[in-house]
Amino acid sequence: MTRRNWTIEEIEFLKENLGFMKIPTIANRLNRTESSVLVKMKRLGLSNTKSFTGLLTMNELAKLLKVDSKSVKLWIEHHGLKCSKKVTRSIKAFYFISAEDFWEWAYYNKDRMDFSKIERHTILPEPGWVEQERLYNRNTNYKTWTVNEVRIMMELVSSGRTLSDVGKKLDRSPLSIKRKYDRILKMKEIASNHEAF
Repeated sequence: MTRRNWTIEEIEFLKENLGFMKIPTIANRLNRTESSVLVKMKRLGLSNTKSFTGLLTMNELAKLLKVDSKSVKLWIEHHGLKCSKKVTRSIKAFYFISAEDFWEWAYYNKDRMDFSKIERHTILPEPGWVEQERLYNRNTNYKTWTVNEVRIMMELVSSGRTLSDVGKKLDRSPLSIKRKYDRILKMKEIASNHEAF
C-alpha cells in the first residue's frame, strides 16, 4: 500500500473536527486508517481529549455553545457546573465536562446561554427540553441576565411589584421575568434540600 501525503485540506479538516468527531469517523471521511490519523495528530502536536475521554474540555464546550471559554470557566468556578481537572499528553491541565453533567446544569441555568446558538445534537445526548428553549430564545431576542439585573428583579418581585412593572424596569418581557424568578426559586429549593442531608 502506497503512502499518501497529507493535503492542506485534509489537515484543516482534521484540525476543525478534532474533538467533535470520533477518530474512526475522521479517518473514514478522509479515507485513511485510524493509525494514520493518530500519527498525523502526534506530528502536528494535536490532542483529541473528547474522543479519548468521552468528555468535553472547557474550550470544546465553549465552541459548541458559541460562548467565550471564560464564561464556561466562570460557570465552573462560581455557578456549580461539574467538571474534573486532568493533565493530558503534556503538563497542560484541562477542565473536563460530561455532556450529562452539562445538560443537568443547563436545565437549572437556562438564562445563562442562548440555546438558539447551539446546533442540534452537537452535545449528545441532547434532552428533549432543549428544542423548546432553542425556539424560545430564537423568538425573544435573548439577552443574558447580569448579576445586577437579577438582584433588582428579586427585590422588585419580592416587594410585590407586578411582572409587567418589573419587565418595564428591566426592559424584559413579563414571561422572561417569571421564568427567571421561578428558576431562582427552584435553585434555592434544590440548594436547601442538599443542605438538609
